[in-house]
Amino acid sequence: MRYFIKFSLLTLILVVPLSSLAADSFKLRYATSAATDSKGVALKMPEGAACSDTELIVADTENGRLVRYSYQDKTLKGGDEIRIAQIVFPIRAQMNSKGDIFVLDGRSHKIVHLNGEGAFVGNVDPQGVISPANFSIKSFKIDSSDNLFLLDIYGERVLKLDPTGKVVNQLAFPKNYGFVTDLAVTLGGDILILDSVKSTVYVARKDNPAFLPYTKDLSGYMNFASYITTGSGSADIYLLDEDGGAVVVVGPDGSFKGRQLSLGWKPGLLYYPTQMCMNKKGDVFIADRNNSRVQIFENVK
Repeated sequence: MRYFIKFSLLTLILVVPLSSLAADSFKLRYATSAATDSKGVALKMPEGAACSDTELIVADTENGRLVRYSYQDKTLKGGDEIRIAQIVFPIRAQMNSKGDIFVLDGRSHKIVHLNGEGAFVGNVDPQGVISPANFSIKSFKIDSSDNLFLLDIYGERVLKLDPTGKVVNQLAFPKNYGFVTDLAVTLGGDILILDSVKSTVYVARKDNPAFLPYTKDLSGYMNFASYITTGSGSADIYLLDEDGGAVVVVGPDGSFKGRQLSLGWKPGLLYYPTQMCMNKKGDVFIADRNNSRVQIFENVK
């Protein structure tokens, strides 16, 4: 079985062309990782990572909790558990400008709001949802003004909420989409969605709110990307290739710019990563799910 797994990993890696693997302005170097909390309890299949310049919040999925680390000088410290009844299976985590924590629970499909100390504030309950009234949240993001953007796979749309939870806009998915797994918001306010089946990113510009192709088919550069994010101070976007264990960089014109990291078990390698976060200093945090750890990388561009 062990040899079969290794052969499968090699097969996945070889799906992606070995040319054009580096992005000129984005080069990752392994710094450190976290695999246990402050009491030595091992993380188990963590799927979420939210970060700032001084803090890392891990959605420790299979353990049904969050773990908070402090971050300074490329070093993680602490690892205190945050466990509340409203979070059973955390799969995504984000922090707003105030340091409040927002967590998507994969069982209830609700977004849970905690304050900066980790105390329960309430569930995010969208107010004023236009037909259909029902929704099912697959993912979410928070912009610099603390607006929330919810990926509603039931209503086939993106819901934009103001910080109070009121729906201020909703955008329908593009026609003939495959399967949309994630979304992101640029510094300029454009909304991006990732179609994992078609390996394509769509964009709804701030001044033209309808989703149009942002990239061409990127299947030649990745296996199955399931997460998309933007970096502070950069117009590039970053796709987390879950099946290929890599970060794919796309330029502001929608073109492929490069591919970083690869699939495996050793430090600096990824095995089915699920969420990526970049702080203002450019450090990158990745929830390395099947390695049951979170890894931190420096951007040595």
